[in-house]
This record gives sequence, structure tokens and C-alpha cells, in this order.
Amino acid sequence: MPQAWSVEVELATTEVTDDAIDELHDHLADRSPAVGTAPNGNTAVRIFVEAGTARQAVDSALKEVTAAAKAAGISTTVLGVDLVTEEELDRRLAAPSVPDLVGVSEIAEMLNVVRQRAAQLVQRDDFPPAVAHLKSGPVFVRWQVEAFEKRWDRRAGRPMKRVELTPVERDVLAALSAASRQAQEVLDPRSLIDLDALSGEGVAGGELIKGWLIGPVAGAADFRHLCAAYPADDTEGATALKQLVRKRLVAVEEESQQDDKVVVELELTSKGERVAAQ
Repeated sequence: MPQAWSVEVELATTEVTDDAIDELHDHLADRSPAVGTAPNGNTAVRIFVEAGTARQAVDSALKEVTAAAKAAGISTTVLGVDLVTEEELDRRLAAPSVPDLVGVSEIAEMLNVVRQRAAQLVQRDDFPPAVAHLKSGPVFVRWQVEAFEKRWDRRAGRPMKRVELTPVERDVLAALSAASRQAQEVLDPRSLIDLDALSGEGVAGGELIKGWLIGPVAGAADFRHLCAAYPADDTEGATALKQLVRKRLVAVEEESQQDDKVVVELELTSKGERVAAQ
């Protein structure tokens, strides 16, 4: 069944007089012609034809356009043909030529953050690039910002406030972090790690935490799940551990006393890992 096709024919000519353009319009009047300039400067002629197939539409358009070009006294050499249905052409013309753009204020609303935070986010390496820089600031393509929001890890993206630690708290946290890292390489997960063996892992104040033993809990799937045993008379270490719990760097699951040792099952939190790495 025949349908309407839009066919644009590019001719090998860059200099066309107004009279020649009028001639083209006259010869193609029944085909709703449009004569313009292609991106490379050549003459482009668009007409509408009725045909059952794309090939038939191209053949018909080439025949009519080259005949009109010959009558107008311009080149009949064809450099290219662009073919779409009339329906598709209407859809393309209706689509916005410029994508929806947003500035930093709109991005703040989209991401539910304050404007200052949005201004920081647009500086990230993984944030979509600005398409323009206006006096009011950079502008971005909305759909690209929406795509960023879907993959953005909000927790990891927020700059963490510095957590103040005493020297003892810092030592205990460093020891837990070092034991957690080493636990990933321990062949026997039931064995305890002697902190004296961790001097190369960046653990400071060895004398202060001397006698502490830390290792993974037997059968635990997460290497952050640890068991710590320390002397019952180490009040400084016990206080430091309680402060780490209060600051949400460590989570204690169970605590008991065995002879002259305090045994604690605990977990190093994600926040604790990040603070230890600072």
C-alpha cells in the first residue's frame, strides 16, 4: 500500500541563483518542495512522494529532482539521499532541538541537597560535563543528571566530618583495622592475631595495648566481625573501646570476662574503617 515519503536529495552544487531556486520550485510544485543548503554547503532539495516501498520512493524522487535541476540549469550530480516516512519526519520536527537544561539550583532540588552541596557534586569526575557556562553558572543536560542520581552513592559521596580521637582510641581503632585487614589472609580463621605481630601495619603505641589479642570470630563470613581479648586491668583500653562504640566506629555484640581477660565480640563499622584510614 503506497504511503507518503520525505526524500532529501543533495546535489553537487554550492552556488545557486534565486532564479534557479524559483525554477526548482516551479518544476516540483506538486511535491511540496523545499530547497535549502546542506551542512557542507551543497544544495539540498526535499520533496514528498507516494510509493509502496523505500526503493520506489528513492527512484521516483531522484528522477523528478534531477529533471528539475537540469531544467533550472544546475548540476544534476547526486551526492546523497535521505529518506524517511512523512510520519517519522513529523516526529523529528516535533522533538525539541535543544535538550532540557538545568543549573546548579535545579540540580540541588533534583538531588534533594542544598545548593552548596550541589555545587560540590558538579565538580566530581563522574558528574556529567557542563554543556555551557553562562554568567549565572554552568548548565547541564537534565537526563544526564538524572542518570547520575541513579548511580550516585549518597553515603560515600558525602564528605565525612572529622572524628576526634584520643591517642588511646586511635591506637585501639588502628589495631582493630589492622586485624581486620590481616584476617582476610589468615589461613585458620579461628586463630587469634597477636598485636605484637602487627607492628608493621601502622599500629602505634604498642606498649599501651600490649597484651591485646584480636582475631576473626570463628565461622564469621565478614572479616570485620572480630573477637578482642584484653587484660581486665587495662582500664584505659576498656574506656577507649567504649568511646569507639559511642562514636559508632565499633559495634559490640557480646562481652564476657574469662579469668584475667575481657573477651569482646565486636564489629568494625564502615565508618570505623573510613576513620581508621584517615
